[in-house]
Amino acid sequence: MSRSKLIDGAGTQAAPWVPESDAEREAIREQLGRILASALFRNSKRFPNLLSYTVECALKGNGEPLKERALGIEVFGRQPDYDTTQDPVVRMTAVEIRKRLAQYYQTPGRETEIRIDFPPGSYVPEFHPPAQMPIQVQEAAAVETAPPATRKAALVYVGLILALLCAAAIVVALVWWSGYGRENALDRFWNPVLSSRSTVLLCVPNPPTIPQPDPNAPIDIARVPVPTTVGELLDQDAIRFSDALVLSKLTAFLQSRGAQYRIRRTGATAFEDLRDGPVVLIGGFNNAWTLRLGDQLRFTFAREENRSYIRDRQNPSNREWGNGRESTPLANVPENYGIISRVLDPATGRFVVTVAGLLYGTRAAGECLTDPACMADAGKLAPGDWKHKNIQIVISTKLIAHDSGPPRVLATYLW
Repeated sequence: MSRSKLIDGAGTQAAPWVPESDAEREAIREQLGRILASALFRNSKRFPNLLSYTVECALKGNGEPLKERALGIEVFGRQPDYDTTQDPVVRMTAVEIRKRLAQYYQTPGRETEIRIDFPPGSYVPEFHPPAQMPIQVQEAAAVETAPPATRKAALVYVGLILALLCAAAIVVALVWWSGYGRENALDRFWNPVLSSRSTVLLCVPNPPTIPQPDPNAPIDIARVPVPTTVGELLDQDAIRFSDALVLSKLTAFLQSRGAQYRIRRTGATAFEDLRDGPVVLIGGFNNAWTLRLGDQLRFTFAREENRSYIRDRQNPSNREWGNGRESTPLANVPENYGIISRVLDPATGRFVVTVAGLLYGTRAAGECLTDPACMADAGKLAPGDWKHKNIQIVISTKLIAHDSGPPRVLATYLW
């Protein structure tokens, strides 16, 4: 490999490098493996799949620009006629890949690695060799031009290097898999949300004194009245006690995981805010975003004849998970119910977590969502790939002296 292929005349990184030999292409594949094994990529499925597919297409040199729809079909299994505006999974995944690649190469010590870039406005990755190629790549490239007398020795030497690299990769894989085995259900639920490294939006309901927006109409911040008196300001600055308890549990949990978060009320949250990062919605009927984003899920909140309950779309006649009519005495309501959901919303391309319930069900759902033992019970009912699938959990709790008892998992659903 000539030196001019690596750096330009000014000593800076040259234009994108087009690998020409099998050794050069293999070096790029090895670099891709290092990137995908890093903490920025290994806990995701979408990011490695898209990056691997596009890198391989670039190495094969088909010369055709990669299109969003084709990638959605080939990489993410979408239907040929799917709407890319309503399902921007390719675009959102590409944005995250660009951000994570930038973070990867900012780590000290990676200046001598081959650089794989995912330029904005394109789904075709670019390759840039470092100022000094890794020794094993130089040796591999030299094999192709070496005289026949020395080629055999060079191949043996390169083979030994590759064997050592394979052994190191096996050790890394074993360490990683042993760590995966120690993951509990709580980790598997939250990892897809926290691995985005974006700020988590916690959305709490408006105060009970403020009329809730129509869940079937766009949420408009202008519908929240501007306070003009001290009393009105105090009313609007309120939050239900159960919602406050859940909010405190979730913020403490996010802080323990080193996650950044921000808090907004429902009336001050626009659709664009939901596209900035993962979202946690607190509250059921009192949170219009919960009703809107969860309307098509299996387990949803419903009202019928002045009675609230959790609807199961696979068993629509079931009314067991309800709290009776609004006039029902609390003494006759022994059980409260709640829903925990984690869904990759197709409209925003972001994970949405819902913590909501009837009466004290929200409080119990928040406790379960931060309790490894409760989530382990959910994992027993629905073993499977929690990291890469949507999940819903229905919980119940006893009403004890105007407070909620410990949560109990009733049902789980993966898809």
